[in-house]
Amino acid sequence: MGYTRQCHGEPLGFYPMKYTVILTRELDNALASRWSAIQATGTIFASPYFRPEFAQALAAVRDDLRICLLEDYGRVVGFFPFHYGRGGVGRPAGLKLSDHHGVVVERDAEWTVLDLLRGSGLVRWEFDHLVAGQGEWKPYIRQVDPSPIIETIDGYEAYEADRTKSQRKHLQDTLRRMRKLERERGPIRYVSNTREPTVFDAMVRWKREQCQATGVVDFFALPWTVELIKRIHEQDSQEFGGTLSALYVGDRLAAVHFAMRSRTVWHSWFPAYDDEFRQYAPGLILLVHMIQHACEDGLAHIDLGKGMAPYKENFMSGSIPVAEGIATRPSIINSIHELRTRSEAWARQSALRPLLQAPGRWLKEQERRRRYG
Repeated sequence: MGYTRQCHGEPLGFYPMKYTVILTRELDNALASRWSAIQATGTIFASPYFRPEFAQALAAVRDDLRICLLEDYGRVVGFFPFHYGRGGVGRPAGLKLSDHHGVVVERDAEWTVLDLLRGSGLVRWEFDHLVAGQGEWKPYIRQVDPSPIIETIDGYEAYEADRTKSQRKHLQDTLRRMRKLERERGPIRYVSNTREPTVFDAMVRWKREQCQATGVVDFFALPWTVELIKRIHEQDSQEFGGTLSALYVGDRLAAVHFAMRSRTVWHSWFPAYDDEFRQYAPGLILLVHMIQHACEDGLAHIDLGKGMAPYKENFMSGSIPVAEGIATRPSIINSIHELRTRSEAWARQSALRPLLQAPGRWLKEQERRRRYG
């Protein structure tokens, strides 16, 4: 038996599930423990992005993060973190820094996306790394892509033996470069998780240089992103934390790799290296050390994030499907979005396309920045 309630000014109706929005600072120990318990029930939520600590770290650096609680007869059965924007437009927790998102909810809970949006006060939720295993989102998915992973649960020997001929060649080439680096530049030293501030600063500096060189959004220029990563790195519990791995050549830092981790998963986030060592592929050498370490620690896998960069294809052993799409409810905001989409489609076919390209590029750049802001 459900119950009736009013939700964000909409008409009273029959809801078998209750949806209540709270600020993240209202996530007390009891709720965080409940969230943690649900997260631990299945591999679909194994990523550190689904941990309550990630939401709490985000809330410490941004004031727009909300959590919708899914309650069944007074019992919390799910958590949906999201950034609330003007007009009821929602975005995934972490914005464009989020590599996995969805609803952390009990498997047998009965809920719908429309009720979730209504209960969250949202008319629109855009996603691009939704874990595709939640069937409730299927009608709203436009595209599914693989998020490559390196499976480490069976140990390094099993990982090495499972390589294809091409992958084995690349692995051997990386090991050859490692030996060459040691011969020509000095002994290699691997640190699995350094707390040295200079290493963190080097990672930020190298990533900013990379962003500027490639023309992508320099997300490290936003104060909240650097502070978020620092806060995550400060955490070091068995369930959640940040791992800053480092590769030294002699006394010189050659490569770094910041990953966020849960109990069973390392999620690769920010790899970077000193460009002076480029010919030796120090980032790949560091990745091999990380794989060996993850195997020894009994982790299930290292998630490399969506996108098939060549190095991911060379080192991956599997993948997790993640989806892009938009879930909406009728609203003026969505009508405007639809009008804009039609206008852009018209502009692409119009004879005035050359004149429209410049403002179009400007609008797209502003949109890219908004997704981090």
